[in-house]
Amino acid sequence: MTESDIDISGAKILIVDDKKENLELLTEILEAQGYDIAFAQDGLKALEVATIFLPDLILLDVMMPGIDGFETCQRMKLITDLRDIPVIFVTAKTDISDIVEGFKLGAIDYVTKPIRHEEIVVRVATHIKLRRLFTIRDDLINQLRDKNLELKELAIAKDRKLEETEKMSHLGELVGELTHELGTPLGIINTAVTTVIEKNTELENDVRQQKLSKSALDKYLLISRESFDISLSNVRYANQLVTSFKEIIVGEFSEAKIKFELKHFLEDIFFLMMPKIKRSPHNIEINSPSNIILDMQGGALSQVLINLINNALNHAFSDEMRGVILINVSIKLDTVIIKVSDNGKGIKTENQAKIFEKYFSTKMGEGGSGLGLFITQKLVEQKLHGEIKYESNKPQGACFYIYLPYKK
Repeated sequence: MTESDIDISGAKILIVDDKKENLELLTEILEAQGYDIAFAQDGLKALEVATIFLPDLILLDVMMPGIDGFETCQRMKLITDLRDIPVIFVTAKTDISDIVEGFKLGAIDYVTKPIRHEEIVVRVATHIKLRRLFTIRDDLINQLRDKNLELKELAIAKDRKLEETEKMSHLGELVGELTHELGTPLGIINTAVTTVIEKNTELENDVRQQKLSKSALDKYLLISRESFDISLSNVRYANQLVTSFKEIIVGEFSEAKIKFELKHFLEDIFFLMMPKIKRSPHNIEINSPSNIILDMQGGALSQVLINLINNALNHAFSDEMRGVILINVSIKLDTVIIKVSDNGKGIKTENQAKIFEKYFSTKMGEGGSGLGLFITQKLVEQKLHGEIKYESNKPQGACFYIYLPYKK
């Protein structure tokens, strides 16, 4: 997913300002971007309109007759249907105490007047896209939670329940990884936007004092451009993370056959595992031809590959090793062969014949359930109609071969 894949056209924005000229200016700018606009000229009317309109974003003036913007925001945060709607203060008040007060009351941004066309467009788009990202994340988590409950309700036998619990354990870990990883780009975006706000204030002071120099303006434009580029890059990264999560993990709950390009599929898995890999000294390498189209249960295949990668990360390497997990794809007649190998310690000869047995684990009692490779073999054979074999990797490590049916 790229930045353009997040559709924000038609997003609803409520503009609250007691000055008609400000309402008209913001409406003109934002309607040109394809947004659906509603407006109010005082705080009480804003509360009434917001409750009915339920906007995706609120642009709120601070200085208004009756209840001011700060009190309006405070009241909004007490209303269940409004409390999660992002609020951006748009005001001529630039004192740091006012800015701090706005953020304390729950605002996500603070834009100073006079309104700058390009700035308001970028800020509004950024926050609406972030809101859409959070919505996608929440939807995914809700889907996983609902499916987990459904699976638990349908579990009628101990073995089935244990297998599903093993599956949900690794899904829960990935959900946690996703939530943690999203914090980084969102934090960077916040820092970049805050930097631009600070530079805006400095620029406005220079203009008021009639001491704005060309070099200062050039520096401001450079910092603004760099901040926008940083924000855009991190929005794209967050998009890619959520997209990979959605395509791979949600598929694990479906037993429907799908057509997918294998190299792209493996890259999605790599991206999904990246947060965990980054916290280890190890790495994953993928070597696959392009344009191999498979028609099978993608969710089952993703679970198989993630199980094998986690198995290597948890068991293959000693503490001092910097390991490599290699995923290599080849075609032989009507079979696709996926080779998952590592350069780790390997599996002891006496254990190799038992690794696919139920409840076999070299770490039983230390968090190992003994179900990982047993479930992996069942998925390959029963869901993917293939075969999985183990061999020692030369000169060191472990190697799993997955043989899958393939029709060109």
